[in-house]
Amino acid sequence: MQAFILSAGKGTRLYPYTKVLPKPLFPILGKPIIQIILDQLKNAGFKLIGINVFHLKNKLLEFLKKYQQNNPQIELKIFEEKELLGTGGGIINAKEFFKTSTLIINADILTNFNFKNFFYLCSKTSDPINIVLYRGSNNNVIINPGSNLVISFRKKDKNSLTFAGIQIIKPEIIKSFPYKKDLIEIYEELINKGIKITAYIEKNSYFKDIGTIENYLKAHENILLKKIQIKEIPFFEKPFIIKSKKIGNNVVFKNWVYIEEDTVIEKDTQLSKVITWKGAYIKSGNYENCLLI
Repeated sequence: MQAFILSAGKGTRLYPYTKVLPKPLFPILGKPIIQIILDQLKNAGFKLIGINVFHLKNKLLEFLKKYQQNNPQIELKIFEEKELLGTGGGIINAKEFFKTSTLIINADILTNFNFKNFFYLCSKTSDPINIVLYRGSNNNVIINPGSNLVISFRKKDKNSLTFAGIQIIKPEIIKSFPYKKDLIEIYEELINKGIKITAYIEKNSYFKDIGTIENYLKAHENILLKKIQIKEIPFFEKPFIIKSKKIGNNVVFKNWVYIEEDTVIEKDTQLSKVITWKGAYIKSGNYENCLLI
């Protein structure tokens, strides 16, 4: 089995944090989200994984080199982009990689979805494209409820669903891809040409696109308050994870927090629903619902 992780984007919704760190390296409880995805794919039996890179690519390439060294049982194939090609252009640029059915996942998707089961089920069909949908907060994919075929994207009705950022495509369909940067625009054009895109509707898995600070914080909250569990993420008994020892007097933690190593917190400070990255310096005050770096 093989997979491809779309990892090249600038992460503009996460500015200014993505000026410092590319979105795939954003840590979830200290573990980069792309490492979580790679571990999930590895544990599911995927042996070959393609990854495209562009924004702050040297940081991402350094991480991927170390990951490959530590996990020789899988092969990583990197596709560097000289300019940002988008989700559609990134796949077209790496078309040589897609020699067999391939699972594609966005690098900002935190999930406990069963990749192996999805891949197995799709291998039994002749459908050129299978996309994962669920009832979420961005329900804008309309399907035919009788056939589970996608009718349109980025439109809403009472039965529309959210695209999980996960799909399986068969190699021959890439030959039909019009050159567009946006994968959804490609899919819309394929539908207009009569090519079938099949929906796999998932009701039992957790999906969170961490591409906004709100969602990034919410993902931590869901894990620390034990609303969801992902086996590739460390389990903590309590919702207050304090790794730093550089904490002043009269510092109060509320609700949940994740305080990374070497974080400095001045005295007389209150933090609630706060994440810090390694080396953050927190001045005295009250902080709530925020990422501090």
